[in-house]
Amino acid sequence: MITGSALSRDSLMRAGISDAEIFIMATNDDMINLLGCSFAKKVYSELVGERNATGLRTIANIHDPGLEHPSRGAGPLSNWTRADHIVSAADEIVGQLAASLLAPSIDEILPLGESSWIASTEVTNSSALIGTTTGEVGGIFAGMPSIYSIKKSDEKGALSKGDEIIEPGDILVFVSNSTDQFSQITRSVGKSDPELKEKAQIAVFGASQFGVRLSDYYLRRGHSVVVIEPELDLANELVGSSVGNSKRLDVIHGDPQDEDLLRELDIHSHDIAVAALEDDNLNIAISMRAKDKGVLRTGLVLRDRALVDAVQRIGSINPVSRRQVVVTGILKSIHMNVPGTFQVIPNVPEVISISAEVKAEQGIEGWSISKIESKFGARIAMIDREDFDGKVSVLDPNEVDTILLGDRLYILLLKDDLKKLEKILGS
Repeated sequence: MITGSALSRDSLMRAGISDAEIFIMATNDDMINLLGCSFAKKVYSELVGERNATGLRTIANIHDPGLEHPSRGAGPLSNWTRADHIVSAADEIVGQLAASLLAPSIDEILPLGESSWIASTEVTNSSALIGTTTGEVGGIFAGMPSIYSIKKSDEKGALSKGDEIIEPGDILVFVSNSTDQFSQITRSVGKSDPELKEKAQIAVFGASQFGVRLSDYYLRRGHSVVVIEPELDLANELVGSSVGNSKRLDVIHGDPQDEDLLRELDIHSHDIAVAALEDDNLNIAISMRAKDKGVLRTGLVLRDRALVDAVQRIGSINPVSRRQVVVTGILKSIHMNVPGTFQVIPNVPEVISISAEVKAEQGIEGWSISKIESKFGARIAMIDREDFDGKVSVLDPNEVDTILLGDRLYILLLKDDLKKLEKILGS
């Protein structure tokens, strides 16, 4: 731990910048993050004598996604700044929260590639899976996604071998190729979620960056949205934006905790309520109040993962941690041989997910799935394969005889085995 400034040559030298391979800027100031990457490259090149500083990979976290826009912003930032990788997690946060609200009783829902999902949830006493093995689930329950990892009570998480007997309290990790399978997972572990209407009524508390993006997300899918914003300037800004042009959007300037306002809005009749203000504690209070008033699906955006864990213990509310999604984005940039996904499964932290493209130098072209899993010490959950027309299909491992060059493998493995796998992949 070094006390100092990322824009101080002395601080960087004390931190050992000349020996560094990766430099990450993750302050709350986007401009400082971009400038810090440039300055780090400058100091590194002076000390090492390498003009282009190719030995130092720089990563900048960007809070305002508008900066990356090619016309309204200055994007692509990586084309002209000295940040090798830009992490902007706003869209991922919105997508993850929206997915979790489709199946609020599933403990963790995480993205895996463009259209696949990791769903991790606990088995209840009323589950139909109790007494079966993890490998039997797909054969017994038609259309069920496969189980790739299991965490027994008071034990560490492990990759599923197919012979583990499912018991109450087990945490099962499924991989689903569609959000349509969430309801099957929910029912199989003995839980239930209400059906979401095709044209739902959504309440969003806060016209923050995430509140606006969530509103846009639901409006694009045909739902109706009301946004309650306590600050007049932010409310007016939303009304005057492209999102504010929708006839299915109402923007109200008012206090999200005003009982009379909530009664006037008939908040109990809304299908989803999401708190997206900048204050974590206020978001928690608003979400709990919406739940108490009868909203069946409530979600919130929080900064801190520790608060997410606390809210999940309360139950019935779906939180997403901004910090966790940002850290996942940074990890993706660090592990460049496995781009597209790299994340820890929070309630089974011993297991991680990554992806990797099959290349000639790896020597695994033509191998079977079982041979690759044995070599990697991992589980292959999904495969992206591009056809001659450039169309990408998502394949279940059971549908694939052999691996081809250019395939993208989505892999679950133990965190302790990551270095071994990256070595195999040529990292």
